[in-house]
Amino acid sequence: MVSLGYRYYGIARKVSEDEAVKPNVIYESWGEFNQDIPEEVALSYLKEWRDKLAVEHGVFTQYMEVNGKTFIVQWYVKHASPIAISTIILAIVIVAGIVAATFLIHELTATVKETKELASVIGPENISMIVSIFGLFFFFMLLSPFISMVSEIPRMMTRAVER
Repeated sequence: MVSLGYRYYGIARKVSEDEAVKPNVIYESWGEFNQDIPEEVALSYLKEWRDKLAVEHGVFTQYMEVNGKTFIVQWYVKHASPIAISTIILAIVIVAGIVAATFLIHELTATVKETKELASVIGPENISMIVSIFGLFFFFMLLSPFISMVSEIPRMMTRAVER
C-alpha cells in the first residue's frame, strides 16, 4: 500500500452524487483500476495523478492511497461550484485511467527496450537459431496429427497379420 497525504477518519457521511460540491469540504471516493499498480511506481503515479487533478480540474487531494487495484482519494475544491459530485468523481476516475495507461505504456516501452538490448547481446546468428527452433517446434505441432496417423499404419498392419 502506497499513500500520499494525511487521511482524515470520522468525517464520512453519505452524500448523494447529484449534490453540488461545497468548497473546503472533504469528500472521499474509492474504486478499482483494471490492472495492479506496482509499488515501485505507485508513489510517482500518485504524485502525477494529484498534479493532473489540481491543474486540469481544480480538485485538490487531502489523501491518496493505492493498494494493488484499489484506490482511495480524499479530495476537496477551494471555490464554490455548481458542479455535481458525480462529475468530480468521474473526472478523478478518468484522470486515474489516463495516468494508469501512461504508466502501462511506459512499462511496455521499457520491456521492449530491454528485449531489444538482450537481442543485441545475443547476436543475429543466435536469434536466427532461436527463431528456427521455434519455427520447427510449431511446424511439428501442426503436423502432429499427420505424424500420428502415419505412425499408426505399421501398427494397424501388424495387428491385421496377428489376427
